[in-house]
Amino acid sequence: MPEASLDTRLRECTLEDADLVSDLETTFDADDPGDPGRRRQWWRMSDKLEKNMRRVAVEDGSAIAYTSATHELWEPDDRRFGTVRTMLRHDVWSDATYAQLVGIAESWLRGEGALTSVARVRGDFHLELHALDDLGYRENRRMRTSELDLVANRDRILEAREESRRRMRDEHVELHVISDDGDADRYQKLYEMVIESEKDIPTTVPWRVLSFDEWRTYWFDNPVIREDWFWIAREGDTIVGTSVLDLPVIRGVPWTAYTGTSRAVRGRGIARALKYESIGQAVEAGFPRVRTSNDADNPPILRINEEMGYRQIAPVLELHRPLSA
Repeated sequence: MPEASLDTRLRECTLEDADLVSDLETTFDADDPGDPGRRRQWWRMSDKLEKNMRRVAVEDGSAIAYTSATHELWEPDDRRFGTVRTMLRHDVWSDATYAQLVGIAESWLRGEGALTSVARVRGDFHLELHALDDLGYRENRRMRTSELDLVANRDRILEAREESRRRMRDEHVELHVISDDGDADRYQKLYEMVIESEKDIPTTVPWRVLSFDEWRTYWFDNPVIREDWFWIAREGDTIVGTSVLDLPVIRGVPWTAYTGTSRAVRGRGIARALKYESIGQAVEAGFPRVRTSNDADNPPILRINEEMGYRQIAPVLELHRPLSA
């Protein structure tokens, strides 16, 4: 791809481009192909809850380059982080072209008033990491990405699920999916528990606390999230934990979307039990594997993953660059 023509070949993305961009993503990891259904939902939610820019370049019916930038709906005193995401097909790769893609995203963020640009890149994407390093991006945080073989670990997972169920019965904690919950206030109670739990997730880049209506739309008007796969834990009248898988719409691997418990019940094995219910359901549904991503500074969930048999794959590095640089 001629570098000088990049600006003119990029055009604005629409929801219909989710297939093209997902196919481009698949070229980087065929084991976790990009899911157009997931991507369309991400874009819809970003359009509703954030501000963003998305551009794609297409050649012979295929996407060869993609660049995007996103930021929260800031309050006046926020630190103003923005996120860039760029993809350049490796058969047309050049460091200069990739730098142009990043520069286009950064320029949009500057125009929005962002102070820091954030890029998240897999640790085995060496071309991208080298180019971002040259541009001044430096590692700030690291996410551990892990995969669980559900075929090889089937018996162990299901046995551990039964042990967890016995323990929860002894603790008088009830586990079921939210579609089986008859409480009229279940969504409000789940919202309050999740918001409390999210505040303890290690992060450098803050996120805006969603209103109840925004949160309910984000989770439940979402084709990758199903209420009959959305596990909750109840202690009496209170929802004290949850675990849910993000299921592929068209293709790809299930990912753990969220696991968390309220502060008051931690240390009692509730998160572990919920995770075994969620993963056990995936085993019984015939999925061969699942993936999860967790901050490296979150040891409790990392211990659960290790016990379940997850194996680490390439981490995701969170890189930061001041936009004044």
